[in-house]
Formats: sequence, structure tokens, C-alpha cells
Amino acid sequence: MITVRAMRAGLYGGLSALAIVAAAAPAAAQDVAPDASADADSSTEIIVTGSRIARTDADTIQPTLVTTADQIDRRGYTNVAQALSEIAAFGVPGNSNVGAQEGPFGSGQTFVDFFSLGSQRTLTLVNGRRFVSSNTASVFGPVGPGSQVDLNVIPETLVDRIETVAVGGAPIYGSDAIAGTVNIILKRDFDGLEIKGQAGVSQRGDAPDYRISGIWGADFADGRGHITLSGEWNRARGLTTGDRFLTSAAGPFFTTAADPASPFQQQLYYDQRLNVFTNSGVPLAFDSIPEFGGIFDASGNVLTFNDAGRLVPLDFGTRTGSLFESSGGNGFATKDYGNLSTNNDRYLATALGSFDLSDTVRWFGEGWYAHSKGTNIAAQPLYNTALAGPGTSPNGNLVLSLDNPYLNDADRATIRDNLAAYGLLGGIPIDADGDGNPDFTTAPDSFLMARANTDLTTGRADTTVELYRFVTGFDGELGVGDRIYKWDVSANYGHSETRGRERVLVQQNFLNAVDAVDEGVFGGGAANGNIICRPGYSNANIATLSATCAPLDLFGVGRFSQAALDYVTTIADPTATNSQFVLSASVNGPLFRLPGGDVIASLGYEHRHEKSAFDPGAYYYGEDVGGGFRMPFGRSIPIDPVRGSFTTNEFSGELKIPVISPGMDSFVHAFELDGAARYIDHSVAGGDWTWTAGGRLSPVADVTIRGNFTRSVRAPAITESFSPTSLAFATANDPCDRRFVNSGPNPAQRRANCIAAGIANPDAFTSNIVGFTAPISVSGNAALKNERADSWTVGAIVRPRFVPGLTITADWVDIRLRDAIILLGAGQTLDACYDAVAYPAAVCGQIDRDPGGQVTFVRTGYANAASMDFRGLTAEIAYRREIAADTALGLSLNYFYLDKLETRVGTGDIDTARGEIGNPKHSFTANVTVDRGPVNLLWQTQYYGKSVWNADAAPNALEYSGVGSWWLFNASIGVDVSKQFSLRLIVDNVFDAKPPFPAPAANGTITYYSGILGRYFRASATAKF
Repeated sequence: MITVRAMRAGLYGGLSALAIVAAAAPAAAQDVAPDASADADSSTEIIVTGSRIARTDADTIQPTLVTTADQIDRRGYTNVAQALSEIAAFGVPGNSNVGAQEGPFGSGQTFVDFFSLGSQRTLTLVNGRRFVSSNTASVFGPVGPGSQVDLNVIPETLVDRIETVAVGGAPIYGSDAIAGTVNIILKRDFDGLEIKGQAGVSQRGDAPDYRISGIWGADFADGRGHITLSGEWNRARGLTTGDRFLTSAAGPFFTTAADPASPFQQQLYYDQRLNVFTNSGVPLAFDSIPEFGGIFDASGNVLTFNDAGRLVPLDFGTRTGSLFESSGGNGFATKDYGNLSTNNDRYLATALGSFDLSDTVRWFGEGWYAHSKGTNIAAQPLYNTALAGPGTSPNGNLVLSLDNPYLNDADRATIRDNLAAYGLLGGIPIDADGDGNPDFTTAPDSFLMARANTDLTTGRADTTVELYRFVTGFDGELGVGDRIYKWDVSANYGHSETRGRERVLVQQNFLNAVDAVDEGVFGGGAANGNIICRPGYSNANIATLSATCAPLDLFGVGRFSQAALDYVTTIADPTATNSQFVLSASVNGPLFRLPGGDVIASLGYEHRHEKSAFDPGAYYYGEDVGGGFRMPFGRSIPIDPVRGSFTTNEFSGELKIPVISPGMDSFVHAFELDGAARYIDHSVAGGDWTWTAGGRLSPVADVTIRGNFTRSVRAPAITESFSPTSLAFATANDPCDRRFVNSGPNPAQRRANCIAAGIANPDAFTSNIVGFTAPISVSGNAALKNERADSWTVGAIVRPRFVPGLTITADWVDIRLRDAIILLGAGQTLDACYDAVAYPAAVCGQIDRDPGGQVTFVRTGYANAASMDFRGLTAEIAYRREIAADTALGLSLNYFYLDKLETRVGTGDIDTARGEIGNPKHSFTANVTVDRGPVNLLWQTQYYGKSVWNADAAPNALEYSGVGSWWLFNASIGVDVSKQFSLRLIVDNVFDAKPPFPAPAANGTITYYSGILGRYFRASATAKF
């Protein structure tokens, strides 16, 4: 009888042979097998991702990609996500440490996105088991609602390989595997001690990262037991957009062409400045923008305060066709205030263990702890401008008194003279409802000011993830007659807590502090220079960092005291928790024998309970004002807490039928049928089936043709099902309004539906919700159905015997997703109703109108209202050959062709992503490795095909509709100084290639980040004992 220890040795021995060939590639085909001349045991059985049946080869019916530990080491990755990002089929991550972040709700977290179908549709496993999510269960989370795994919590040093299966994992693993399954497989039987230190820095001397890791493993109890321990520390320091020319205000941007005769709607400019405000303040005589409502000097120049708080001319630079944007000048450099990459600090500890209780039963276990902190360094500030609301509203122009003691006397006189010339010393009219008529005036002797408040809140926000996880179980084999059945049972519990922290503005205290007075003047006497907050104020009903009002000087930049800043700000501290408990069991073995071999079946059961909660904290929750309404303490809408859970009971079966096996006297070399099915009983979404059917045909030994058809599902996430009903206000384009009734996919149908809704003459109907807010509700939807995808793949594997070591694979993948869950806004809800093929559609019940046809209420929320279609080709070439006694050459290519990527909401327009930046039609990663004695070399080439900004844009929308193709080259050299010590130098972006012109003028920061960052160096040292 084969012992558990022998089973394990055979498993890892077989996989090691596979890894030898795959080592040269970041994503070599799983189908790669050892050289036919290798001394491999053909009876060795392995488990591959996408199946629970042990096999004697690595071929499956699904396209499968592998990243090996050797590749991870050669490239010097500090995060598992970096390895996956170099596989061409992975799109822009759902979230990563690059680009703008979601403040305290998920800064620096990393969630991968296979085939660009959304990170919630890529299932991530560790050792074939589910892993607890640390995604925030809120619409304000960093990615779409779901159970995505943050790859920051996975210790890179412990990874043996990463297997990615396209499409076919759903019947084996359950919900979420619509695009595919990522399975991170760990080094279970590591022997010895390995310590590694690594440091990196850009050529410009910034963005450093550091990493120290260690792994130790040993047998005990005479080899019956094994333990592996690992620890890892990683620190990376980020950049702001202002740290690189291309992402700064000085870089390229598109805006309306200055020349009305231009053939393009928008042209390319440099040095973007917003001339509607500055970060030092622009005084205004009217509730408008500076050009129309500003304060002028005697020469007719619009004035702004400088950093020191004195009035100077506002330089509009070179005018563009936009009223709001200039090229150059001293307007606000908005692009300098953004996050290019986050700070990250990670501490990870993992323990793996196993013990053979007998020759046929083994216990195994895992223990995890992860602490990961990401910091969004900068973000857009809070603005006060007429573009964001009427004066006196939180984001509208500030209302200030001419008697403000911080105002210079000469500047006060200039502002007063302007107000007097317009006859506005008695008060400035404010149109609060946007109907063109003033609703009230400000107090006498007051003026307005537009300002970008960069010195109040910087956008710096932390997200700290703390996670622990435990796995325990038993596996083994059971003999029944002459048949051997393999079984396993395990329990898996994980818990994560995601804590946010951000300094935020408290609006009521802000208004108190802005209303500064001289103590002596306020008391009826002479000025005494003691500036205080105007007495009689009331503090907000939330604790700030200081409860004592200190006056705020907003003329200039950073001119107020720390005491004033502490009075107007507090710390927002949202918290999200996730827990997951999984109990699973499976058994597999032969049913009977056919001429081609044993028919093998696998049966499995899984019970899963997941629970998520989100607490926005006191600041984001807001203040209860009665009637079901809450008011914000700051300038965002109140955010609701979310709490929910679900339970699944799942039953699965898998079948492998070898119809023809090698060695039979047959007209083909081999033929196998495979199938799997899973029934999911979900406590919220109900019951559903997922299944796959396919096979492999080898007409000759060198060629295998494979294919499968799969039905996969994604159950509604807790956020989508359990978000409470919140009241808010919104504007929307009403399809029944005279301005929109002739639009939409079928204008005649839209018109007919509007008439059926009681709007007799849509051509004469003006809907108030277009220009004025109407009450809406936003909520989860407990009646959501599962998302469903019908997918198929067909491909071939070629291993020509006349070229030993060469493997070529190619697979066509087609995915049609229906009932995709999205958050419908008020406008989308209205469109879904009035563009439906018949009236009233079910969604029409979410809209209330008064007898005159005006929208009085819209119930919005999550709905199964979208569809997605994907088609593409994945192809891999891997070749490895000993070319001399001590020299091996490796060549590999991982190619992806995107044929279709479309999204549609309801019956609306199709959004095409194919060919856009982040989703080029053609992309590949190629590697050349040379191992000669103690030296190993890697040369990597990455290619991104030419791309457009927006595939649905009109031809004349932009002066440059997109960018050209882009090549990126990386290199690595390693030297084994001795058997115990090795060194490695890695250079990313060897030629310091810049992104293709004119990226990132419109977007592309994440896709072309390596080009923006520039040449980057890493060096590492590894000691083995």
C-alpha cells in the first residue's frame, strides 16, 4: 500500500519536474511536462487546480497558467500580485498600491482581476482552499462587493507556485470562479533554513522598498511529522503624482480646444491649471467663478491671494477652450495632489505542519497571521467653489466678512471698492436652487472666496488589515478490495479586520473658526490684536481633536495655527470585519475499469459560513436629525453600516473517463472525457447548479486537443444583499424629459413608455429632477439572483518529440455573463424603466411620479441588470534545453489576444473595453533564461499593444485618440557564491522607457506605472543552511 508520506513525496516530485520546464516563464503552461528523456516515474500522481482527481500528467481540460517560485525569485517580486500582473491575461488590478485609493476604506490593498471581468469574479485559493477576504463590505470599498482576497497578506517567500485556471474552477470550488481561479500553492515540505534580504530604489533615488524574509522547515518524529515556519517583513515608500513629470500638473492633459475651428473636441496641452480657485484663495464679488465674479485691481486684473495672504493678479496662463482650465499660470495645480503609489508595511507569519498518524492517515494544519498597512499619501483636497454648489453650501464659495481681522487693510479696501462699485455692500445675492433667481443675500459687508483647501486635509489615509487564519484536517487513503480511495476532511477558519484612519474636516467647527473677529472690536472698543472665534458659536456634535475654537486664517496657505487645525478636524475611523468558516470533505477513487483505464469519480461536500460587517464610525455615519435622515459632519453623504451573513451547503461530483489510453492499439493516441457538477444551496440566493463537461483528444502523442463547456455562478455579496436603505438626494436625466425623450437605444419605445406612464406630451415636459435634486433611497437587495456565466474553451497542446523540451499551447476562451449585479443609480433606474421593451417593467415600481409627471422618489440599489461578454486567446510557448554540460537555455512566451470585452446595463448602450488602455488587443511577456554553473540570467520583454483612451468615443473626440505600442525590458543576474550564499541584481525597465506618448494624459497611470516610475534597481542576498 502506498503511504501518505510516499503520496506526498510523489506529488511534490511530480510538480518539481513540471516546474523545471515552467521556470523560464512568468506564466508557463501548466500542460508543460518533463522532457521525454527525463527519468520521471510515469505512475506519479498529482493534483492540479480545477480538479480533485489525482492524475499521472498535468494536462487538464481547462487553460492553465503557472508561475513558479524560481520565476518569483528571479524577478524579485515583493508581492504575489506582481507575479500575476506579468501574465498578459490579467487586466488592471481591481485595486493595488498604484494610483488613486479609496481613502481609509482600502488604501494599498491588492485584488487581481482575471480577464478584466471584475475582481469579484476571480476566485483566489490557497492550497486549494478558500481564504478569508479583507474587502470592505460597503459601496465605498476599494473594489466591487465580494469576497476577494487581498494578496498583500500572502507571504511571497512561502509560495511554491501559482496556478491560474481559466473558466473551469466553478464546479470544483463553487461561487465566484466566473473568469477563473487563482490557486496559490505553498512550500509544505521545505527542509532547512533560508534567510533573504532585499532592497530596491528607483534611479531617481525615491520609492524605496525593503524586504526581509525567512523560512525554516524540518522533519520530526523519525520523519512522520514535518513543520514549516515562515516570516516576512516588507516596507515600501510611495510617491505622489507631483513626484513625476508625466503625472504632475506640468505633464500632458486634454481639454477643450482653444481654436473653435479645431477638428478635435479636445486638444493636448501641458501644465494644467484650474483657474476657478487657488489653494491660497480667490476673493469674489459674485457667486460665480473668478473670470465672471472676481475682484479686480485698477489695471483690470483678476486677483487672488498669494501664499502669504496678499492680493496678487491671477495669471490665467495660456487660455484653452475651457473656462475652467488653463495651460500654465498660477491657478490650482490639481494634478500635483494625487497618489501615485502608496506606502506599505507588512508583517507576515505562517506555520504549516503535518503528521502521519499511520501509514494511511495524515493530519495537517496551517496557522496564519498578517498585518498589512497601506497609506494613501495624497488626494484631491476639499474645494469651495461655485462649481460645487451655491455660496453658503458646504462646498460652495465661502462667505467671509470684510471685517475679518486676518485680512490685510489694503486688500480689504480693494475688495470693498469692488463690492461698492457693484452695489453689493448690502449683501451678495445667492441662487440656492439654481432657477436663476436669487433666494437670499449674504450679510452686509461680506464677500465670497473660492479655495482649494490643501492645508486643511491632505488626503493622507491609512488602511490597516489584521488577519488570522487556521486550517486543520486529515487526509489519507482507504482500501476496498483491490481499489484504493483517497479522502480528506478539513476545517478552515479565517478572520480579518480592516481599520481606516484619516484626518477629516468637521464642517460646523470649520464655519465657527472661519468667522474670526478681533476681541476688542467685537466688544465695542478698539482693536487689540487678539483674534478669536466670534462668540456664540456651537460646536458640532462630534468630538474633534480640540474642543476649543481657535480662529482659522484662510488667506494664503498654511497660515493658521495647529490649534485651529485640531479644532476643525477629527479622525475618521471606519472598520470592516470578515469571517469565514469552511468545513469540507471529499473522496475519490476508481469505480470500474475500461480498456482505456480506470473510471475515476470524486464526491465532495462543503459547508461555508461567511459574515461581514462594516462600521463607518461616528464621523462617516453622520448626525441623526429625525425622519429617517442624517446629516453629515463633513462634506460627504452619511455612510450606513452594513452587516450580514450567509451559509452554503454544497455537493459536488467529478468524473474522469479514459476512453482510449496510450499503448492501446487504436486509431488515436488517447481520448478522455471529463465532467464535474456542483449544487450550491445558498441561504440568501437559493439553490443553483454549476457544471462543466469536456474532454481531451490526442490523435498522436505530440498533440492534444482539449475543450470544455462550463456553467459558473457568482452569488450576491453581503454588501449587495444586506446594505440597509439609506435616504439621499440626487439629480438625473429623466428619459421622459423633452431633452432626452428622443434618445436611448429605441427612441420610439422610450416615448411610448413615457406616454403610458401618464406623461401625455413628452415634447413639452420639463422634468425637475434634471436640474434639481429629488429624494432617493439606496439599498441592498435580498432578492438578487446569482450571476450566471456560460463559457467554453477549446485549445491544443503540442509537444513535438523531435524538439525535446518544447511545449506550445493555445486556447480560445468565450464567456457570456448574464444577470451581472450592479448598483443602479437614479438615472440608470429611470432608463431601465422607460427603455424596456414593454411598460411597466418590474423596475418601474421603483419610481414615483406626482399627477403632473414629476419624479418625487426613486428607489435605487443593486440589481441583476448588466451583462458582460468576453472572448480571447491565451497562448504559451515554453522551451528548455541543456545546451552544454553546465549550461541550460530557457525560452518562453505568454501571449494574450483580446477579441471582445463588452458591458451593457439593461437595454442601454454597449460599453466596449477591447483595445482601451489596460485592455490592449495584443500583449505578451517573453523570457530568456541562461543558467551556466553558478550564474543565472534572465532577460524579460513585455509588450503592450497600441490602445485607445475610449473605444466608444467619436473619431474627433481627442487630438490623439490613443497611444502606440509599448515595450518594457527587465533583467536579472544571480550568482551562487557558494552552496549556502547567493546574490542577485534585478533591473526593472532597463532602458528607462517612458510610457507611449501622450500617456497618461487621459489615463494609463496603472498600466504604464513602470514607465512613469523609471528604471528601478533591486539587490538581494540569500543564505541557506
